[in-house]
Amino acid sequence: MSEPAIVHLVPHTHWDREWYQPFQTFRMRLVELIDQLLGTMDADPRMRFTLDGQAATIDDYLEVRPEAEPLIRRLIAERRLAIGPWQILMDEFLVSGETIVRNLEYGWARAEALGGAMPIGYLPDMFGHVAQMPQILRRAGIGSAVVWRGVPMAIDANRFQWAAPDGSEVAAEYLVGGYGNGAHLFDAPDLLAAKLGAYRTANESFYGDRSILAMYGTDHAVPTPQLADLVAQFNQVSSGVQVRLETLADYMTGHEPGGREQSDPPIRRWVGELRSGARANMLMGVSSARSDIKAACARAERQLARYAEPLAALYAPQWPERLLDLAWRRVVDNSAHDSICGCSHDAVGRQVLVRFAEAEQIARGVVSMAGRAIGAGIATGSWAAVNPSPVERVDLVTLDTAAPGSDPGLFLAAGRPLETQEIAQNDRELGRLRLTGSQIPEFLQRTLHGRELFGRQLNGVRIDPGGAIPIITLTVDDLPNPAVLDMDALVGDVTAATALAPDTSWELIILAAARRTILAQVCVPPLGWAAITPGTAADAAGAEPGGPGPTTSDEPVSVAGRTMLNGLVRLDVDDDGTLRLSGSGTDLVGVGRLVDGGEFGDSYNYGPPANDSVIEAPLSVSVEASASGPLLGELVVRRRYAWPVAVQRDGTARSPEVVETEVTSRVELRVGEPFVRVAIEFDNRSRDHRVRWHVPLPSPATHTSAEGQFAVVERGLTLEGGHGEVPLATFPASGFVHAAGVTILFDQITEYELVEGRELALTVLRSFGLVSRNLNPFRDDPAGPEIPVPEGQRIGPVRCTFAVYPHAAGWSEAGVLEAMERYQHPFVVAAGSAPETTSGGADQAGGLEIGGTGVVLSALRRRGEWLELRLVAQGNGQTEATVRGSFHEARAVDLLGRDTGPLPCSQSLLRLPMGAWEIATIRLR
Repeated sequence: MSEPAIVHLVPHTHWDREWYQPFQTFRMRLVELIDQLLGTMDADPRMRFTLDGQAATIDDYLEVRPEAEPLIRRLIAERRLAIGPWQILMDEFLVSGETIVRNLEYGWARAEALGGAMPIGYLPDMFGHVAQMPQILRRAGIGSAVVWRGVPMAIDANRFQWAAPDGSEVAAEYLVGGYGNGAHLFDAPDLLAAKLGAYRTANESFYGDRSILAMYGTDHAVPTPQLADLVAQFNQVSSGVQVRLETLADYMTGHEPGGREQSDPPIRRWVGELRSGARANMLMGVSSARSDIKAACARAERQLARYAEPLAALYAPQWPERLLDLAWRRVVDNSAHDSICGCSHDAVGRQVLVRFAEAEQIARGVVSMAGRAIGAGIATGSWAAVNPSPVERVDLVTLDTAAPGSDPGLFLAAGRPLETQEIAQNDRELGRLRLTGSQIPEFLQRTLHGRELFGRQLNGVRIDPGGAIPIITLTVDDLPNPAVLDMDALVGDVTAATALAPDTSWELIILAAARRTILAQVCVPPLGWAAITPGTAADAAGAEPGGPGPTTSDEPVSVAGRTMLNGLVRLDVDDDGTLRLSGSGTDLVGVGRLVDGGEFGDSYNYGPPANDSVIEAPLSVSVEASASGPLLGELVVRRRYAWPVAVQRDGTARSPEVVETEVTSRVELRVGEPFVRVAIEFDNRSRDHRVRWHVPLPSPATHTSAEGQFAVVERGLTLEGGHGEVPLATFPASGFVHAAGVTILFDQITEYELVEGRELALTVLRSFGLVSRNLNPFRDDPAGPEIPVPEGQRIGPVRCTFAVYPHAAGWSEAGVLEAMERYQHPFVVAAGSAPETTSGGADQAGGLEIGGTGVVLSALRRRGEWLELRLVAQGNGQTEATVRGSFHEARAVDLLGRDTGPLPCSQSLLRLPMGAWEIATIRLR
């Protein structure tokens, strides 16, 4: 007799931590679910359960039921409860690669601490999968993955080999029919045999006829307490099919792939991202839903990974481990797909923004801590320009400085004068009051808080009692100068003077010190700092310009009318407000055409009204220059549009009522930069619409190259569809998107589309009012509940920033990675705090210098007595990374920090061969 077919039954739940209800509401349901689950598992040793691949479910539960931890540990030890390896089930495309790694770190460590992590890359409901996920898993010691959405039609079996761009492979299991494909098998126990037979027949083309997976569970559900009895009863009477209760780890590691016959086709191999809508909805509209959440995410991630951790590791007196942990946990919590996607209840969106704000606040506080440590060795009145990049860079910094006389001042670095540009002067008069002499002491008692007055520090007083109107002038500034001031004596002098004329009307003036905002161009060592000091003509006599390091020969920025140039790029504003750009061998025309259309979709999918009206032509255009060089030029383009107020409730058309909306585009050109910075701002007063910014290409393109999550991926003009969803080729990009003749640099996840191969369209705003619309014109099935989300309309201020880099060469040859690094990571400034008499200190210092074609920095942090460094080789060929700094020993580690062996290095130099698209983590001591 032949062996019976095996149905591998995996009881599980899919747990959305927050979605159409906020986190705490869902947690109450989670506690009830796990209470019931633990009771069943404690009473029945046959039960197995997979807790959704995320340790957050355990943490959230134990925070309410800490007494249950011993039972959970026992079930994990018995291999009956599978947890991890993730901390949270994230959306892979909408967070950085570094956030994905930290997520895996947290989840693996927590699961191991509780007894053991499930060694499976469980990815059940992500809206597609990034290209580098196989390498991320492999470098964490995980050899298999389980996926659903995004699997293309070419995959025709449940098992396939999934490879990353570097060649790393994992054995991937496609969840045929989704993570709830067996959720209803036991709804009618008497019909179990028939249901299992039908299930087996329906899926035989994927699994073969010997071994089949059934995921018994769905959203926020727990299995019936009688499950083990029902399985046992079925197995007693069934000879052709046997059901095994298993965890997902049991299934993935305990049977032959699919149980297929030798004559069947070989297991297929897929390379790169999984982003097909052929077998499940991609829900690609989440890339543009609630773009304010994406912007907050990018700010927090960048401040943590590229500012706070590296600068604290190199300069802070103590490693602020707990602060950084608190910040990263908020970012990781927010990476949950319903959180970062912006497809949740408005209450969830508000909480997500708060968590990102807290993470960013902590990160900026840590950066300030490191800055104070640097500033402690620099004289008061000077500054340190701090470079977050691991290469020497020339860039601009903004200095808030005292303004002596009419001379904007001379600034030096390493004894050389810096190129400067004044961009603003302060409004000195903060207040002018008429009070009687007797009222003035009372006023000071009410308004003075120590030395603080009107948000500034009180630094002195001038009393002029002899004029027609006696005057008292209080001088204030941002910093206390002098450092020590006898406030009792100052108030006493004012009281004594006004007591001589108590009934006379006095004029009380609060006067800020004269200050100017100055741009300075400075060269700073890699991951280092350079001191900037005020100077005089005598200081600069005979000195070469340019600051420390090589002098710059960059052509200055010039602005004339509607034209800006810097020797690398020429920009002209046309009458319709669009831009003409020329640079690096390419010409672009019509850049920045704004297209506003209707939106009758939801948070998951864009869907136009049946009879859309598209607004492209502005009512009026004005252009003015707000900065004219030589370091920075800016043109302000204002365009007024008549945008419909909303889409009609039945979705047939946009409303006839319109609201005039002024869109301001600030177009900025900086010295030495081959790209143009753009900031778009407007007060959104329309609902149900999509606004896109178009960049016509100089020649047709068949594909784009988009950076994100440790890779640059190529995408075509179409997206594979077939599962009841219009397959829009709208994609997310993190660092940049390139198409023939132009690259757009981003500082947050941004949705783009290559429209008919002729132009790039960037989504500036997608305004919608429902989590999911049951009758979405571009999707057949609901993606969630039809819950109103007024905040999804984004009524109020909207701001979007990016840069346009015209160039004829490909993205790699044109140095786009270097341009992205410069655009995303501006210098920061730390104030000097050493006594002015200090002398003999260093005027600059470097941290680590990283070289190598295509080699980029992902992370730098402290791990005990080691520095841990993560590098990525962003290119198709072999390369060699070089690391220079103060270290004498190097070791390789995996993504979870486990040592994999020594690396040969000479004193202060590491040469590391890297393959194409390789992610390498090393430790230096």
